[in-house]
Amino acid sequence: MGLSFLPFEWLAAYGYVGVDVFFVISGLVMAKTTNDIHTGKRVGLLFLSKRYLRIYAGYWPILILTIMFMLALDPEILMNKNIVGSVFLISTDMFELIIAPSWSLPFELYFYFLIGLLLFFSIKNIHRSFLILILLIIIKLSTIDFGKSLLLDLLFSHMIFEFLFGYYLWLYRDKFISLSAAFWVIVAVVSFFLGGYYELVGTVWRVVSYGVFSWSIVVIALKYEGHLYQGLVKLLKPLGDASYTLYLLHFVMFFIFFQLGIRTFMVNSNFAGIGFVAYILFIVLTSYLLYYFIEKPLYTWCTRNIKPEKV
Repeated sequence: MGLSFLPFEWLAAYGYVGVDVFFVISGLVMAKTTNDIHTGKRVGLLFLSKRYLRIYAGYWPILILTIMFMLALDPEILMNKNIVGSVFLISTDMFELIIAPSWSLPFELYFYFLIGLLLFFSIKNIHRSFLILILLIIIKLSTIDFGKSLLLDLLFSHMIFEFLFGYYLWLYRDKFISLSAAFWVIVAVVSFFLGGYYELVGTVWRVVSYGVFSWSIVVIALKYEGHLYQGLVKLLKPLGDASYTLYLLHFVMFFIFFQLGIRTFMVNSNFAGIGFVAYILFIVLTSYLLYYFIEKPLYTWCTRNIKPEKV
């Protein structure tokens, strides 16, 4: 909007770290929801069905909406996009995806697949399985350059470590939480500083900088879970519910914002500050409405039609 506020600009410059936090949380949730359940082929398939539907039921409506607006406002953009990779979430190249932020979702789907395999084959020794995966990732990173094989880049990506951070955080949460908050704050500050100072976001060292930072933040969140003012929790819950929709929708919303000239109008009319705040609130509200009226009902309908005995 042409405005300048250095603290906010500094914070926004590291917004991508939210993906790392999300990966850690995702790994934690997978451990929490599967650690004590029964295993077997039916359970594994049911788990994958529900997890994949959770991703695609929220993603496809936003993708359709994005394509519609792109066709209406600037159809040439779609000419250089990977349509198949965008539709089925099999590409991690944000520059060729119709919804750029969706580059992280193939990693999410892949981690679901790994957990589904553990359940499907009733693998009891998950530590040995993950150790083998870790060794394969290290071998791949040491022998095959990034970009040589997109499939190998996904299957043996360093980003998988962040899911494992979250997974093991839940399994051994009592030990991690027992350490002082000051310790985790120091770990978070040091790891974040290393990531920013050495510009590690585009390297394999992202996981030992921003990944460890995210891990520390989630540990602190677990440590103080239940201590927040409940009124604040209720206020923020809708934002949490709509966070997936918001993650996908903000991309096309900003596209519309620029293409329709709304930004230019607000700046030229000296409404930049008001417009900035209002538009963010509009995106958040729209995301929640789409979640409440489309994503949630669609996912509920899909999962109701999944019968365990038919999976």
